[in-house]
Amino acid sequence: MPLRDFLVPEEQVKFICRRDIEYANKKYDLFITNKRIVLYRERGIINKSEDVVCEKIERLEGLEYKERGGLINLAKISINGGIKLDIKGPSEEVRNMFKILECLINSK
Repeated sequence: MPLRDFLVPEEQVKFICRRDIEYANKKYDLFITNKRIVLYRERGIINKSEDVVCEKIERLEGLEYKERGGLINLAKISINGGIKLDIKGPSEEVRNMFKILECLINSK
């Protein structure tokens, strides 16, 4: 299902993660809009189902970013809001996500 099927009126995409990220030990595609963080993944081969996690930007209270080096640079962002999201992925993607979220939180 395309991303536009999940968008609400006047919602604009601000960031699309180019690589899979991990939340709750599952891989997701991540999108940040002016209103929400959307984690999406279609699961199953024969019986397909959609796994969607959303959090409103207006409910976000804090962000924490940690980066771990090595052969593969990984980072983790902890997002505090209505639910706590601990998202892990490639450091470049997670760092960009952090910058976008920081701007959206500061502009509300």
